[in-house]
Amino acid sequence: MLITALSFFAWLYFSPINLLLGLPIGVFPPLPVFIINIILYAPLIFYIIRYWMRLLAKRQSGSAAGIDTVEPTRGVPEPGDEWGRATRPYSPEDPARIPGSKSEIRESPYALDSGFFVKTPDLETGEELFDADELRAGAMMRSRVSSGGWVDKRVASRAVGSLKASDTPKHGRPFRSRMPSGEVGSIDIPSTVMAAIVRSGRIPRGERIRIQPQDIREKVFSGRTPLTVILVIDVSLSMKDSMPEVRKVIKRIERETRGSKDRIGLIAFKDSGAIEVQAPTSNWNKLYRGLSRLRISGLTPLAEGIMKALETIRRERMRSLDVEPLVVVISDFAPNIPLAQSVGPGNAQYTPVRDLVKAARVLRKKDTRLVTINVDKEQVKWTRFLNRPYHDALELGTMLRMMKEGYKSVIETILAVPEFRKSFGSYLVATAGGGRTFLSSEVLGFDSVLGEFLAASRKRVKIDAETLDKAEAYILK
Repeated sequence: MLITALSFFAWLYFSPINLLLGLPIGVFPPLPVFIINIILYAPLIFYIIRYWMRLLAKRQSGSAAGIDTVEPTRGVPEPGDEWGRATRPYSPEDPARIPGSKSEIRESPYALDSGFFVKTPDLETGEELFDADELRAGAMMRSRVSSGGWVDKRVASRAVGSLKASDTPKHGRPFRSRMPSGEVGSIDIPSTVMAAIVRSGRIPRGERIRIQPQDIREKVFSGRTPLTVILVIDVSLSMKDSMPEVRKVIKRIERETRGSKDRIGLIAFKDSGAIEVQAPTSNWNKLYRGLSRLRISGLTPLAEGIMKALETIRRERMRSLDVEPLVVVISDFAPNIPLAQSVGPGNAQYTPVRDLVKAARVLRKKDTRLVTINVDKEQVKWTRFLNRPYHDALELGTMLRMMKEGYKSVIETILAVPEFRKSFGSYLVATAGGGRTFLSSEVLGFDSVLGEFLAASRKRVKIDAETLDKAEAYILK
């Protein structure tokens, strides 16, 4: 466009027509000569530009090679391509029969369809979980943490994480060897060879050492490695009376992780699904912004919250294979919404509790540590009645009922007994996911919350027969 304008003005001042009419070169022509120049210039510049474009289209190299051209073809318009015709008939939409948002439904729905799960949970509806001014004041303490002024900190150093390297054979420097307790990490070859020699005794001349599976030793590393903690928080309406407990638990986790390399992610679930409020980060100021968005309202899609945590962990493992995840579910464990894929043809009756077991088993299959925290204050009756920690008390009660009714597994017992199905949700998730459950009051009494969580993820001790007999005799008195 610029070249055309410049060439036009050059034509006006230096046109051969001006010379033929006796006008000096470089002088703007009068109106009659101006009109004649325009009449001659228009077709001339048109043919020049067309010829130039054809030359560019034929070039095989250079900056203008491969310029887009539209070549004539024998294509014919399809039905609906004609001007003025609509390809899709118009149909008016009926207005929603339920006023307001989905979070205003206070009871469990009985006619769920796939459309119910399309809407993303509304974080702007309901009562605030945290006071914005309180979070803003906590963000101002970052300089104190960085300078070492946080006296209640429980981690070993602000420069490391909370997971001991002996729990994961991936970080630090090796300082001893051990027999592998699960999947073999890094094999210690000298210790493995020595174990094979000790087992075989003296080897005759000419024979080789034969290493058996029981001879394998793995390296144990020193130091610490960061955790990736995924907080899965229930912000449904049933949690309204338990929000003080939730705030206390989160503050305890903050006290142990802030300033370290541990990364914290935040997931909230309510209404018809779950949403990742904050991706895993070591910056607690970002987490403050996420916590300030949480509002209490709606239903309880607990299984969807666990599956959303699994999505976050899968994405983190795509970035690094050395991620050590820990999922912490904070809820009252009274689900009333199933997974979205459970609603459809052949699933007329929704089963949120069975979906909860399914989600926890998927989490266990992906080698993820799991801890559940029950904030229901009424659950403390089980610890007082059986005089045991919360997880052990529920396990003992379930196994006693299993022996009495003749069921084959703990999960089958909980699903079959109505009172257990209603109140043993946290234990059900922890058992299916290979983790441990705690009461919020127990968590607040720990010296190190993350230390107890990590220790619980290593425990696989079952109640023996003698303990069952003593407990049964105690109950029958």
